[in-house]
Amino acid sequence: MKKIHKDIGKFSEGLAKEYLENNDYIILDCNFKNFLGEVDIICKKNNLLIIVEVKSRYNNNYGLPRESVNFSKQKSIIKVANSYINYKRLFDINVRFDVIEVYLNFQNTNFKISHIKDAFRLN
Repeated sequence: MKKIHKDIGKFSEGLAKEYLENNDYIILDCNFKNFLGEVDIICKKNNLLIIVEVKSRYNNNYGLPRESVNFSKQKSIIKVANSYINYKRLFDINVRFDVIEVYLNFQNTNFKISHIKDAFRLN
């Protein structure tokens, strides 16, 4: 079951990456991970560094995809983002945290993307 979830996640991240590229975002990294956690997509647009969390669902039985990016998950994403910024020495750039929701059908033949810009902020 875990492999199925990983495969769905990779498929959704691929759709999100394609969506971002088609909307003039420059992809810098995908699935950046370290001992603090993982960030799905790191991209850049208009002198903004954008950290993107991708969440997918087949239905809303377990809530909206964005609802799974809770406070604990946000803290983890922020820690990894700060680590990435330090690692890449990207000190003179503003950062935004987005969530991309991917709604799939069971045949994976149709999908809908909802891009939530500035979904959460550093506190």
